[in-house]
Amino acid sequence: MTRLFIGLPIDTEMRSALRPAYEFLSGHDHVLKAVSPENYHITVKFLGECDGNVANAIESTFLEIPTPGGDIPFTLSGLGAFPDMKKPTVIWAGLLAEDVLMAQLYKNVERFVSNFSFKEDKRRFTPHLTLARLRSGRKITGDLLKFIEKNGDTLYGASVFTRLTLYSSRPTPDGASYTELKSVSF
Repeated sequence: MTRLFIGLPIDTEMRSALRPAYEFLSGHDHVLKAVSPENYHITVKFLGECDGNVANAIESTFLEIPTPGGDIPFTLSGLGAFPDMKKPTVIWAGLLAEDVLMAQLYKNVERFVSNFSFKEDKRRFTPHLTLARLRSGRKITGDLLKFIEKNGDTLYGASVFTRLTLYSSRPTPDGASYTELKSVSF
């Protein structure tokens, strides 16, 4: 079995811009597990564990996904939590991008994976960058809460997405290890 997901890689400059947030969050490892900056990406579709035949078929046809005719500009701005600040599971940086282009890309990915019997997600795509996952039963309080509130509108920077990538993911005690399998350029 191979654990797969489809995502948009974040460039080095944006990783650097988010470094202070990472350093702050990683100092709260009793409450959360910070995502390592080299693993920053925007998940478009999480596929999960796929048997060898399905994984091979997805990888071999991945370049067939229709993509936009050029790069997709985006801005990373603000911090928040899913599903909300009262019962958080994820701390995220917000992503602002061309809604029409992102929605079309998401729809194209959904159509592509439906060829492999994955159910289409009917929810609206809410792109975000996961910065940390909270440990079970933990809450955002004290200086962690103040940090998120203080940075609720912080502009981290602007860049462009240049490609869509198929990743494999392998869980490790230090967090997931991601491998880029295939990328289709915009």
